[in-house]
Amino acid sequence: MSGRLCLFSSKIERDAAFPTGIPGTLRTGITGVGLVDAGIMTIELVRQYEPEEIVYLGTCGAYPGSGFVIGDVIAGTSVRTGSGDVVRGEMRIPKLLPNELKCAPELTDRLAGENGTVLKRGRVVCTLGVTEDDSLAKTLAGSGQVENLELFSVLRAAGAVPVAALLGVTNIVGEGGGRDWAANFPRMMGLLGRHVR
Repeated sequence: MSGRLCLFSSKIERDAAFPTGIPGTLRTGITGVGLVDAGIMTIELVRQYEPEEIVYLGTCGAYPGSGFVIGDVIAGTSVRTGSGDVVRGEMRIPKLLPNELKCAPELTDRLAGENGTVLKRGRVVCTLGVTEDDSLAKTLAGSGQVENLELFSVLRAAGAVPVAALLGVTNIVGEGGGRDWAANFPRMMGLLGRHVR
């Protein structure tokens, strides 16, 4: 086992977290974007590095009414898969298929206390794609507070390795979210990078 592994969905987010270069004391990995790639690559990275703990650093959109705003940094408490079809009762998740996972509370508490920062806590919904419809965003808001595309698969693929997540809120989920993500992700990833540096 080799300490902490920090995971990012993409090189552009990792580079934004460490604009002057990855600190030599940190081990990092790229999962890829979305549920499938994140699961596959997390398994490979766990196999390669045998970490004692994983910290996922990424971005998220806040659902309307969540109480979170652009610029917040949150620690994920739980993560579930999200679908408007499921929320509306048009589709169901089979009971044999896990649908909600918990982030490691001890690791989350430790991260929240590092650097004297008090982090907000939030429930994460992982969707297949980015929600761009305001009505769907309001529907999905009943499942959680923020939307991210990878965290569920990271937790599932990590197996027994404890996982915590720090997420920077880049946008409000719905129309215009993609534009706001592009404008805000460098600053938010920079905040996350300073937290774990």
